[in-house]
Amino acid sequence: MSPHAAHTSTSAEPRCAVIMKTYSWDAFVERQYSRLCDGADGLDVYLSVDETNGARAPASVRNVLRTNQSEILALGLADRYEKGSLLWWNPDYTHYHVLREIPDYDYYMFVEYDVYIHGGAGWFMDEVISSGAENVLHLRSDMDAWMWTRFHKNVYPKEICRGSLNCITVHTRRALEFLFRRRQNMSSAGDISFWPLSETFIPTELERGGFTCIPLSSFGDVSHYEWFPPTLENDLDTTPDGHLRFIHPVLDQNRYVKSLLTNTHLVKDFISPDSHLRRELKRFPQSVTRSDLIHAAFNRSIERVKLQLGGF
Repeated sequence: MSPHAAHTSTSAEPRCAVIMKTYSWDAFVERQYSRLCDGADGLDVYLSVDETNGARAPASVRNVLRTNQSEILALGLADRYEKGSLLWWNPDYTHYHVLREIPDYDYYMFVEYDVYIHGGAGWFMDEVISSGAENVLHLRSDMDAWMWTRFHKNVYPKEICRGSLNCITVHTRRALEFLFRRRQNMSSAGDISFWPLSETFIPTELERGGFTCIPLSSFGDVSHYEWFPPTLENDLDTTPDGHLRFIHPVLDQNRYVKSLLTNTHLVKDFISPDSHLRRELKRFPQSVTRSDLIHAAFNRSIERVKLQLGGF
């Protein structure tokens, strides 16, 4: 039996778990978790914390699913990634730990810690369940332009390769069990030259497995749901207005400034006083020095050269 609280809905209702994933715990993450809970309308909300690097949610937080990379690898998953870290490249690994810990739900909704759902997770899941969707993903339509497509050509040929931005995903238990088995099977195969990125693995394997994937945009506005640019937490409008909106990434000031410096694409934007970057930085006097700007511009120029040479 799982040590976590059981769902309290009637047996006739599909049971849904809402899981916020994080690898850190601070005042901002706590506020994000509170906002998620406030909009859940009675659904069971869990906090999945990767404690590999020392993150600890306090005992006062209910329904915490604590894990680390050793526990996750013990599920029969490969210790493989092509960039970043294990759970940056394979954030779906956390989903399978959640499935093991709380296996009795009909739906699992996963949300990254820097997501905000305007209208609430409860309303969103009501719409998902009413639609009969098996999976909800923010599917990419620009696979030819997406940089990761060509790197997957040996495992997913261009004709079948799919992509999605997985900061919000919804799966039925059957679909999640299927993805878990596929990751385990691929982990034991030993003949995969390029380990599939989660954003490619999930939509491609679901389609190959005969599952339906409904676009996130079918349920609400996704005009501010991308990896960049970020939305400052203080700029969020949380006033109910009868619309569902999915916003990512939402960041506090320190994370916001760091994201601008790290991910602003064009080097000229670090120099031009009228660029979006420079205008935004003016909101936070003394937060960034001239040396910080030069260092960030230099790093960005190196990244652009790598991309132009076909790497990452």
